[in-house]
Amino acid sequence: MPSLRCLRLMLPPLLVACSASNDTSSSVSDASTGGTIVISSPAEPDNLMPPVTTALSGRQVEDLIYEHLANIGASQNTVGDKDFTPSLARSWSWAPDSLSISFRLDSAARWHDGKPVRARDVQFSVALYLNPASGSATTTLLSNIDSASVRDSLTAVVWFKARRPEQFFDIAYQVYILPSHLLVSTDPSKLAASPLAMAPIGSGPFRFVRWDAKQTIELAADSTGGRRRAQLDRVVYTMAPDPNTAFTRVAAGEADVFEAVRPDKLAEVSANPQLRLYLLPSLDYSYLGFNLVDSKTNRPHRIFGDVRVRRALTMATDRRSIVANIYDSLAIVSRGPFTAAQASSDPTLLPVAYSVDSANAILDAAGWVRGVDSLRSRNGVPFAFSIAVPTTSVARMRAVVLLQEQFRRIGANATIDQSDMGGFFQRLKSRNFDAIMGAFHADPSPGSVRDAWSSASAAKDGNNFGAYRSPAFDAQVDSGTAALAPDVMRKHFAAAWRIIANDAPSIWLAEPRQAVVINSRFVTTGMRPDAWWAALAQWRVPADKRITRDAPVVAGSAR
Repeated sequence: MPSLRCLRLMLPPLLVACSASNDTSSSVSDASTGGTIVISSPAEPDNLMPPVTTALSGRQVEDLIYEHLANIGASQNTVGDKDFTPSLARSWSWAPDSLSISFRLDSAARWHDGKPVRARDVQFSVALYLNPASGSATTTLLSNIDSASVRDSLTAVVWFKARRPEQFFDIAYQVYILPSHLLVSTDPSKLAASPLAMAPIGSGPFRFVRWDAKQTIELAADSTGGRRRAQLDRVVYTMAPDPNTAFTRVAAGEADVFEAVRPDKLAEVSANPQLRLYLLPSLDYSYLGFNLVDSKTNRPHRIFGDVRVRRALTMATDRRSIVANIYDSLAIVSRGPFTAAQASSDPTLLPVAYSVDSANAILDAAGWVRGVDSLRSRNGVPFAFSIAVPTTSVARMRAVVLLQEQFRRIGANATIDQSDMGGFFQRLKSRNFDAIMGAFHADPSPGSVRDAWSSASAAKDGNNFGAYRSPAFDAQVDSGTAALAPDVMRKHFAAAWRIIANDAPSIWLAEPRQAVVINSRFVTTGMRPDAWWAALAQWRVPADKRITRDAPVVAGSAR
């Protein structure tokens, strides 16, 4: 396959409607604006309340509705502020001691209900993210932020506990600014149940229109105040029951974007000149995560509480064959809880060598004895466990079948526990699983690893679902994120990666590239490794390529 950033492809005549002739929004349009983009997704958001949103599909929608104080640049540099561009804040200034940053807000910024955005909204949002009662997994990433204060109605000051390389990144990237007038009376522990979690009101380029459960989320361009309007009139997300159906909707002309093209679909895409395939760097990795703690007894897991077992299972996993089987050339073998696009990546860290003989020897020494059926047990405890996997992910479903076969070679009886994405997330949050087929979307910061693997995130509401705890790992990550010199940062993270690899709380499997297919009618810009949709407000469709329609988009309807 050619190693091109963008491959031009084509498709039958489009049936999907693109511009909304019955748009009743208050947005002011002209000849340069218009059209609807339909994004086909196999996963529905769990909610649209940024501090407590778990699903990446939710973050995509939130990025269009809400705003950050500033936006990270294409370089993905997280140190200092030089590569950031203004967003809700039009300018900012550092205190001489670097322990505070003053943000001057855009005076034209308005919430979608018409209320002006003010510094008190920044103060409220920071306090909400930092409040442990909110249950936000992001809280652990904001440990260096002390508070925010109001200097005047348009100037907010964010205060830090210490001078750190990623101070600006922490506040600008991790925190969405939320409407204090609509949330101030909301119990922080019940954010996910608040009305705004299902019908958000932000200040971003698109306003929320509707959410039909398991079908459609619709957004419309907003021009409240005097700010620049989005090029497109509408963004519509259609939820499909599975990735194959989601892709088929794009191939059939019922949608315009699908973000996870599989290798077996590349030929179909490349034969279609009405499509373009964008191959982008990725901040995603997939893994088999072990639950180190029994959720019922809060004691070490009967199987995975033993590091020897975890290492044996890691050695028994032929990751190269799994990655090649599932992704072909669209992924590489993952080396740990990081990706090659991050500054903390360690190219010298090699995956644990595949060796069934070594895995068997470890299990023999640990007292796991084979029975007549070739399956192992120890002291009456069978070497049997279930692997939870979401049915909405074809890649993860295929991976778990391959793992099941490979584990049986060392006497392990792994069963597959399937559920839809909602059920899968519930299993994660309740810690009610033996092992999970997981996927993590990191952010550009090397410190984002704390969100899923630090001891602090092993708490009930954190994203460290397998309850991995290592003070040594935490210390190296903390030192790495505090290092002002890049070489010192990389040194600490290299040590952290070796510690967690030795502890084997997970088998890191694949680091897939982003393979996004987009209808060629659209003129795109600004696709970043962390968010291909980052500049969607600047995407456009020329007037002569728009397809009019008379009714809102509904999944499965005639168009």
